[in-house]
Amino acid sequence: MGPLLAALLSASLGAVIGWRGLFAIGLVPAAFAFVIRLWVPESPRWLFGQRRFEEARRSLAWALKVDPGEIRLPASLPERPPVSWLELFRYPRSIAAAILTGLSSTGAVGVALWGATLLVLVLKVTPAEAAYLSVWIALIGIPGRALGAWLSDALGRRWAGSLLSIATGCVTMLAGYLHDVDIGAASGFLLMLLLASFFSNASFSVVFPYMAELWPAKLRASGFGLVYGCSNIAKFIGPAGLAVIAGASNYVAPQATLDALVPAFNYFAAWYLLAVVGFLFIGIETRGRTIEELDAALARPMPIKASG
Repeated sequence: MGPLLAALLSASLGAVIGWRGLFAIGLVPAAFAFVIRLWVPESPRWLFGQRRFEEARRSLAWALKVDPGEIRLPASLPERPPVSWLELFRYPRSIAAAILTGLSSTGAVGVALWGATLLVLVLKVTPAEAAYLSVWIALIGIPGRALGAWLSDALGRRWAGSLLSIATGCVTMLAGYLHDVDIGAASGFLLMLLLASFFSNASFSVVFPYMAELWPAKLRASGFGLVYGCSNIAKFIGPAGLAVIAGASNYVAPQATLDALVPAFNYFAAWYLLAVVGFLFIGIETRGRTIEELDAALARPMPIKASG
């Protein structure tokens, strides 16, 4: 959603405020990050691991909204052996589940690549009108994120992620089949794009935290970095697959055509459905488990067994 909004701002405001104005707008998220850095204390667990006990006490008191004097911390920590990055590969189940769920973003990348162009082709609107509609497609993802965050706690990560991925895959597929159908006074294509943005953003609210939760505490940052980096291949296979379907020679920005609409949207939908495999058949449930409980569950990682 961020890149789409950035592109729309550039297209609509670039001629008015110039590149300096656009650069200033781009600094707004950095300003928020700076405020959070000053306001939110460091993780008490990390501070404790660094033997900064008083800072850990204040951080925990801030989170619990109690007086720091009420927090009792152990006087010492057991020695922790150094952790090798290669230890990540002792957890093939975590790697497979996290990458499969992360690759669901391939569908979102593909739809974003074609979005505004297809609105012009399908709805017969001007580029300016398509940009206006694209803003609403992006904005509807905000309540979708809130829904995903709520469902992940209400149903658990695996069921919430699976249901939202299925919903996104279905409406993405319908966007292709209903591109020339009106539902009442509205375009079926536009309605399905709105629903796809809503459900895909909801699913990402489950996917991204889940990719980190699949690792023991000592490997969580490195594990998330590994699988997030691997899942970013979606930014390449989305356009490349679209180019193959459209019969285009440009694998980075293939030309949108109505003839390729249905198979292309089926291709996007398949990536969302692939996430269901990661959630239901490979991943573990992480809801309601403490860090210690997750460490215990992952201490003896189960290898992925072939069916048959």
